[in-house]
Amino acid sequence: MKQYVGLDVSQKETSVCVVDEVGQILFEGKAKSAPGALAALLRKRAPQAERIGFETGAMASWLWHELRRVDLPVVCIDARHAHAALSVRMNKSDQNDARGLAELVRVDWYREVKVKSEESQKIRAILVARSRLVSMRRDIENQVRSLIKEYGLLFPRAIGQQFRNLVSELLGDNHPLLSVISPLLLIHEHICQQQQNKFDDEVRQLAKADETTRRLMTVPGVGVVTALTFRHTIDDPLSALTVGAYLGLTPRRNQSGETDINGKISRWGDRLLRTYLFEAATVLLYRTKKWSSLKAWGMKLAKRIGMRKAKVAVARKIAVILHCIWVDGTSFDWGQPQPV
Repeated sequence: MKQYVGLDVSQKETSVCVVDEVGQILFEGKAKSAPGALAALLRKRAPQAERIGFETGAMASWLWHELRRVDLPVVCIDARHAHAALSVRMNKSDQNDARGLAELVRVDWYREVKVKSEESQKIRAILVARSRLVSMRRDIENQVRSLIKEYGLLFPRAIGQQFRNLVSELLGDNHPLLSVISPLLLIHEHICQQQQNKFDDEVRQLAKADETTRRLMTVPGVGVVTALTFRHTIDDPLSALTVGAYLGLTPRRNQSGETDINGKISRWGDRLLRTYLFEAATVLLYRTKKWSSLKAWGMKLAKRIGMRKAKVAVARKIAVILHCIWVDGTSFDWGQPQPV
């Protein structure tokens, strides 16, 4: 007799529901949200489990890897898809959610999420931490600029050590803001050191050691961070065949009867990678001097629909090109200018 299991995972306890082939409940209970406790319960209550489903969440990747190690047939379900099914229930509870998840995996009406490999998880953690430091550094720089601007002190764009030097020169030794700005500059210096000495060096080494990442970097506008983020966010290129939609770079559509409206991009998917792709598009259109068919297409599009929308379209195009390069094992083709 086949059995199907739903797990509603929380930080301390997990609600468990086991149903049979016709949907009859065989067991309902709770266990600690630890792989060992869950595995022991499932071995006892669902020894013939066909599928064990739980939603995406903070602990989902860890549980998936740990339960897979003991050969349990776990699947990770898209939380948005699960919510659409579970929200029709009148009462919301952990027990009811576990029961609903068990029904979803029983009738095979769910969207499975590809869980990242442990290597990609680790590298993603490095990239996210680096992004946070960059954001903190930028916030401090903007705050310092705002404070000294109130005293009529202005200086050109600068980051890192150059920024601190310019601020120190402007304030001198006796400025009223010196006691306020000095602690901010110390924190700024420490953040820059951690970003450059720890994360930037590690990111460069990881990119250099990976042949796929090096090929992704042949695309104009795509640097080390963008290529490595793309490589370890997608993780498996076959799991994201429509990469534009996967990253939330395709427009929403609202079609019903005679109404058919294309809206703004969905913004679903990974926000960090979407930001880096938009930055890559900006670099391509503004800073890249060498001609390419991609830039020519982007500039032509900008004249027709405006630069901002063109950047989004180019970002989506870059994502598609990166995916093709990854799958085909090729490098970027710059193309040849067409005679006028």
